[in-house]
Order: sequence, then structure tokens, then C-alpha cells
Amino acid sequence: MRRTALGLLSVLFAACTLLCACQNGGQPSTTTPESTDDPGAATEQPTETDEQTTEGETEMIINQALIYPISYDGIEKCNTLSRFIKEVDYDDGSHNNEAHDVGVILSPYFTAKINGQEVPCYSVRTSRGAHSFLQIDVTDESFPLSVQIETKFDAENYKIMPLSYGVTAAANGRSIYAEIDACGNYTLVGDDDITRALTVFVRAKQEYNAPEGYEVIKVAPGKHDDVIAFTKEKQVLYFEAGVHELRYAVNFKNNTEVYFEPGAHVIATMPTIAGETPTKNPDWAGMIGWRALFQGQYVKNVRISGRGFIDLTRLDWHARSVVQFDQCENVTVEGITMNNSPEWTMFFTQSKNITVNEVMLFGYRQNSDGIAVVDSANAVIKNCFARAGDDLFEVKSMYGACQIKIENIVFENNNAWPDKCRGMGIIYESQRDMTDIHFIGGSVAFAPADWMDDLGALIIFLNDRATLTDISFEGIEVYSSVKYPINVSMNENASAKIKDVTFKNITVYCDTELKIENRSQNGGKIESVRFIDCVRGGEVVNDKAGLNLRIEGVDESVVSYGE
Repeated sequence: MRRTALGLLSVLFAACTLLCACQNGGQPSTTTPESTDDPGAATEQPTETDEQTTEGETEMIINQALIYPISYDGIEKCNTLSRFIKEVDYDDGSHNNEAHDVGVILSPYFTAKINGQEVPCYSVRTSRGAHSFLQIDVTDESFPLSVQIETKFDAENYKIMPLSYGVTAAANGRSIYAEIDACGNYTLVGDDDITRALTVFVRAKQEYNAPEGYEVIKVAPGKHDDVIAFTKEKQVLYFEAGVHELRYAVNFKNNTEVYFEPGAHVIATMPTIAGETPTKNPDWAGMIGWRALFQGQYVKNVRISGRGFIDLTRLDWHARSVVQFDQCENVTVEGITMNNSPEWTMFFTQSKNITVNEVMLFGYRQNSDGIAVVDSANAVIKNCFARAGDDLFEVKSMYGACQIKIENIVFENNNAWPDKCRGMGIIYESQRDMTDIHFIGGSVAFAPADWMDDLGALIIFLNDRATLTDISFEGIEVYSSVKYPINVSMNENASAKIKDVTFKNITVYCDTELKIENRSQNGGKIESVRFIDCVRGGEVVNDKAGLNLRIEGVDESVVSYGE
């Protein structure tokens, strides 16, 4: 359970007390840390408080417990900030999907300290300004985290998203203070300005131990113009901290792993046709494409983990994805950060037993879908943050001949910022039946796109022939959605059936209408949709008017309200 932050006055008083002590030459009480080989280790040890300290006094002491910031080499300030931000999307609404030399910079908007220690802040492009982020690893003893953020801009009202996490921000001019009590991702926004936001990603520190019997192959930083490959099963490719320029795809074998040491910064460079055979030459957009940078096909028991930052900004549009596993079993991806994929960022096709945990991804280009589960089963996608130039957390069916029953798929506690398309749901391609698919917790913070009607934050939108059953969205907040916070629709060509769909305990902060619409001219039907205890305008509602729901092409009797 998340603990609500300290009262604003308590946090502000504590932070200001620490600032005054530093300005007067005083230093928090520390002990000299023991020697450590961990480059991310903090330089200060926890402060021991007097046993006689009262509960009220303890509340006003900044926690000095050890944290482990994640930092990357090869990232510098940007001298032409406006160009860095604005060169990807133009004022007339057209897109620039081209490659760029630099994909990430030191944040021009934020600096941060957590538990009194400086933590580097970085920024990447989005289609609507720059998004900043910082990452730390923690132990149980690190909590509560005392967060102090300095901004380079003025704002009157700061929020930490999702609001349901209960973390509040106290401001003193351009200094922002908060307390965080649990691992997760928390995004600071001033005056709802999505062009300048900061995501704080907190994860549990984990020491890497290779599975028993596995050979660990260290990959040193450098320019990798040759293929980096597994030579047999039971191997780990261990990317050490530092900058790696990686030209060719890493192909998994059975029982293999890729691990990124904290601080591993992977920059993908354009492959050559001679060095790697394209899979699309050209594709529908006239672009040449290759398989994902980290990919597996027909393999079992594979894993990608660590704290790597993987940047595909230098690649041409549609050149490749970051991660794909096709017709695989027992696949795990956790802890990595991905930036600016020119194609779908991470996707799983015709696969079983998938786990994705604590992944962060950004992107501005068209077709940079976030995390897609396609014709697969037994998948859990949880604790992730995504902001990209297409749909973000999605389920699809594209392989009509696939024999895997699409079922038992859970998206849990994920936070979506869909700049150009949709937040989370079952989206578009829908060739085969799907069942037992659930979106639980988390949020869609800002869904500003309005270029077409079939958009939305939480969405089911079908264009094919599948039958959908036992689909639910529960405990999710939608803060802002220009189109529809909830949209259940099918287009003119669909012959699909949608039934047993539930929206429960959905909190919608904006006043935009919800929509259920059937435009099918091919026998498609929406048969049953239920709304249970959703919140609009701060009140629980169980009726059409209270939900501000528009129903078109569907008999209103198929929509029910309450238990």
C-alpha cells in the first residue's frame, strides 16, 4: 500500500531546514562509507536519529538513507534546446520521422536531490516538448525518499501523477518537495504543462547473479561494428557500464540472457544490407527494415534485464524495433529504458508466458507503439511508463493462422502518456478471438491527440472479425483526454463481436464525453458493456447521464450500470 506524503508544511519545513543548514556551512551528520565497487553508490550513509526524538520531530528530518542513482556516460547539455525539442514535429501538424544524431540530453528544466544526494536528470524528445526523467535504485531502508526538485521555470500548481498514488508536491518558488514511500514511477507536472514534465522512476536495487551453469560474456563499451552473438545456450551477454554503439541485432538462443549493467548506454547505429539481411526492403512507406535490435524467434527461457538506456534515435524511420520475440516461450524483459524507436518499440508475437516489468519507454516518431502483445497468451505487463508517438499498451491479433488461444493477458499498474494516439486497450488489428484480458490500475495522464475520431485513453477499437469476451478495465485514472476517456467502437468493415466488457472504478478527471459506437456495415455487434462505480466530477456514478456517455449504432439495452 502506498503511504500518502507528509503534509505540505512538514515537507517544506524539513527541506528548507536542510537548505539553511547547507547555506550556513553546516552539513548533515554522515559517516564515511565503506569502499564499494558500485559506481552508483551514494557517498553518504544513513543518519542515525536520536532515540529520544519525538514522532513530530522525526517527521521533519530529511531522510539520508542510501540510494543508488542511475547515470549514463555520453550525455551532455544541448546548446540549441529549441531545435532539439521542435525539430521533430512541425506547427502545421506534420511529422519529422527522420534520424537525429542526439537522442538524449541533460535536462534543461530540472535538477534533483533525493535523500540529500544529487541525481542526474535527462531529457528526451516527445512530439509535445521534452520529457525529463531520473532513475534510482533503492533498498527497503531508503524509504521514505525525501525528494527535492529545482525547476528552471515558474508554475503555480504542481501535481505528481498518477494522483491515485497519493504523493503530493509542496512548492517554494522553483523548489519542489515531496516524499515517496514505494517503488514506482511518479511524474511531476507544473500547471498541466506536458511540454515540461519529469518522471521519477524508483526501483528496487538488485544484484545480478547469472543462472547456475551459465557463462557470462562481458561486452565492454565501444563501437561494435561486428555482430555480437551468443555462440551456444546458457550464456549471458553482459553489457558493461559505458557507451555502446551497436550496429547489428542480437539474436537470442534458448536459455540465454542479456544484462545491462547500471550505466550501460546503448546507441543503435544503422545496419548495412551486407551485414544483416533486411526483413522489409522496402516496406509500405518505402523504407528498409530489419528485425529488432534485441530479438528472438522460436526460443525459450530468455531474459533481458538491468538498467540499460537503449537509444534508436540515429536509425532511419522503420529501420528496426528495440525488442521483439516471435513464437517464443518464457520471455522476461525488465528494468530497461528505451528511447525513440523508429518502429514498434517492444512487441511479442505468437508467444507464451511473457513478463515485462518496470520498463520505461519514450518516442516521438509515427509507428513507435509502446508494448504490444500480439496473438499471444499468458502475459503480464506491469509497473511500466510509456510516452510515445503511437498506441502504448495494447493487445492485437494479426496472425490468422496462429494456433495460440489469445487469453490470460494482464496489464497492471502501467502509466501511459499517449501524445499522438491511444493509451491502453485492444486496438485495431483483431483477426482472431480474444478473451480474459484485463487492464488494472495505473493511469492515462494526458491524451492530447484529436486528429481522428477513433482515439481515446481506454479503448477497444476493432476493424476485423474477432469475438472479444471477458475484457475489463479496473481502478484506472484518466486525468486528461481530448477525445474519449473511454471509447468502445468498431469501424465500418468490422464483423467483430464485443461482449462482456467491464469498466469498474475508473476515475475520470476531465469532462470529455465517453463513447460506445458501432459503425459496422458487415454484421459487427457490440453486445454487452458494463460500467460499475466509475467516478466523474468527484462522484461515483452508475448511469448514462452521470457518465456523460454517448451511444451510437448500439441498442442502449446492451449497456448496463452498477453491479
